[in-house]
Amino acid sequence: MRSGTAGRLVAIVALAGLLVGCGAGEEPALEPVDRVLIVSFPGVRWADVLNKDLPNLSAFVEEAAIGDLSTRIGRRPASTTDAYLSIGAGTRALAPDVDVAVAVDPDELYGGVRTADILQRRLGRVPPGVAYLAVGAAIERNSQSLFGAVPGRLGDLLNSAGIHRAVIANADAAEGFVSDEPPPDGAYARGAATALMGSDGTVPGGTVGRGLLQEDPLAPFGRRLDHEQVLKAFDTEWREGRPAVVLVEASDLSRAAAYGGRATPGQKRVLRDRALADSDALLGELISRTDPEHDAVLVISPVAATSTPELAIAAMRAPGLERGLLRSSTTRRDGYVQLADVGPTVLNLVGLAQPAEIEGRAFDVGSADRSGRVARLATAAKDAAFRDALMYKVVPALFGLQVLLILGSIFASRLPDRLRRMLKPAALAALSVIPGTYLVSRLGIVRGKTVGYFAAVILVAVVLAAAGFVIDRRRPGLGPIAVLAAIAGMFTFDVILGAPLQLNSVFGYSVAVAGRFSGLGNLAFALFGASAVLLAALLVERYGSGGLVPALALLLVVILVEGLPMLGADVGGVLSMVPAFGVTALILAGRRLRWAHYAALGAAAVGTVLLFAFLDAARPQGSRTHLARVAQHVLDGRWALFFDSLGRRLQASFGTAELAAWAALAVLALGAGIYALLALRGVAGRGAVRKQPAPWQVAAMTGVSVLAVIGLVANDSSVAVPAAMVPVLVPIFVLHRAKASLEGSL
Repeated sequence: MRSGTAGRLVAIVALAGLLVGCGAGEEPALEPVDRVLIVSFPGVRWADVLNKDLPNLSAFVEEAAIGDLSTRIGRRPASTTDAYLSIGAGTRALAPDVDVAVAVDPDELYGGVRTADILQRRLGRVPPGVAYLAVGAAIERNSQSLFGAVPGRLGDLLNSAGIHRAVIANADAAEGFVSDEPPPDGAYARGAATALMGSDGTVPGGTVGRGLLQEDPLAPFGRRLDHEQVLKAFDTEWREGRPAVVLVEASDLSRAAAYGGRATPGQKRVLRDRALADSDALLGELISRTDPEHDAVLVISPVAATSTPELAIAAMRAPGLERGLLRSSTTRRDGYVQLADVGPTVLNLVGLAQPAEIEGRAFDVGSADRSGRVARLATAAKDAAFRDALMYKVVPALFGLQVLLILGSIFASRLPDRLRRMLKPAALAALSVIPGTYLVSRLGIVRGKTVGYFAAVILVAVVLAAAGFVIDRRRPGLGPIAVLAAIAGMFTFDVILGAPLQLNSVFGYSVAVAGRFSGLGNLAFALFGASAVLLAALLVERYGSGGLVPALALLLVVILVEGLPMLGADVGGVLSMVPAFGVTALILAGRRLRWAHYAALGAAAVGTVLLFAFLDAARPQGSRTHLARVAQHVLDGRWALFFDSLGRRLQASFGTAELAAWAALAVLALGAGIYALLALRGVAGRGAVRKQPAPWQVAAMTGVSVLAVIGLVANDSSVAVPAAMVPVLVPIFVLHRAKASLEGSL
């Protein structure tokens, strides 16, 4: 392939990616609304809407845009207060360790002490409305967390714009204690106040006091919401002509969930169903007080039910909004939004600009197809749960297969001829398992069936391996190239088409985890990058200098697919691939690596990320990804935020930044030692030192090592990134050893 042809190929792929990205995802032009009502339905899932008798919620869903709401915070499910703090920060946030959900009205007692006295001590004043006592602890914890959330950001922005805020909620879960006694742990469950509080911890309107409750001996903890009092408080805040954002929590749902462990399974369901019915009735009353032509209504479940994988409901009705599937530029996938997107959505609805520091993005409407939306979203939650369960079965099975291949390769000379001849097709099959896990994930016939899933993956792997084996028999050396090309091609076209194969696949991503919703996940990046390095090396091994140009074109295309904002938009992937691919290319071209090369490649990695970031920033607001925030930080000179983001990736992988630095140095030293052993002493065999490794071997091992080390640091999946490269590396080197054995070179 001539360089002109390769250049045209790259240009075509890049142009296709640009066209794909620029034609989708723009936000509809919505006029600001007068008021926003947020109704919180904790622990409600789409299966409830589908299967329970909830007439008011079902009617609202029919006229709203809806989606799955991912409620996970980092590596764990969100607590209720985590979730509300995340809404109020517009960024994933964590609850403090003290007074976790203690919010009070100024006329209450807390532990026998007047809350006015407590507020004076903690805030220096006694504000009107609702006060969250642990605001200082919440700010402190989040300033040191991975996510850098600022609690109360939404409340401050609404306050600056003169928009009234109110929260009406009380999910207190305790039996038989009076207000002049020290409350037991968990007695106060009023974290909803943190969704609309300002950075001072206060919400000017609403109430969270026990006046919202009435005694009911059949209800969880003997209490339930008094709808008359809730609606009275709501009518006070929801005034005609006053811009306002009001949050009302269907708190009986939280109370039923907290009480569930005390009841039998059957009674637990009865209590929850009763709370669902009561909450649905309250929703109907609230919605009847809104004006569809001037008000917006958000119904969300800030926490998921314990039986689902951190996916809950989100539904939004606003003037001029299409009734389709929700999405955001954070998720870039129809039907999915996340907690951090709720705050920016409120800002968007009232016509306020979103600060660059906020992580989330406003809800948008993707697909306008309304047929079977609820059933599809309920099925998506099941798929996510099935995927998460499969991880613990597929990963050990696949790595067990790698161990068998390694042992078979080491002891090949002692194996019977029949088994030794099976080593090559077995290695091709092991390599073919990778595309098999992605392709099978889209088959509805194996959904929820573990045995069927494994059978389908094995079938795909056998068919692809057989094709590779036949190709290799006819043109020796082309078999592994064909399978690697199939893997790289699969990832490329999958990303161009919107990454349908990544969704809920074992080595893709689970939307319940909320780590990624579009492009390639960290495990897919590792598989894609390692496949590209090895494929480039094998092309040069087979075709000599004639294979160098297509190898370079391949590496460039993979970087574009991984990093273009309308395609992969993966900062960590680009930071890893550019140096790794550059090292691979230099070695394949016969260049001796020098320190200047490493410095240039590091600068090229940062420069490429910035190039993609500024390209993203030039796109329409509704189409931008997290890359645009990088460009904005650079333009505004906020380098601290840029480096904080990198620091959070380090902490997510290794823990503290100090531990991350030592771990990175240790891995780098180990990689350097392995490289030196290979390059300077050769590969040792039985009783002798082998010849120097071929340039393609050095290029492959060095490139993958650099990819693994930087990928370990630049992504937030820790050792899972280099571990995911093993299923690509092992089969290729087993195949090479088998080939060399047949040629008599081993």
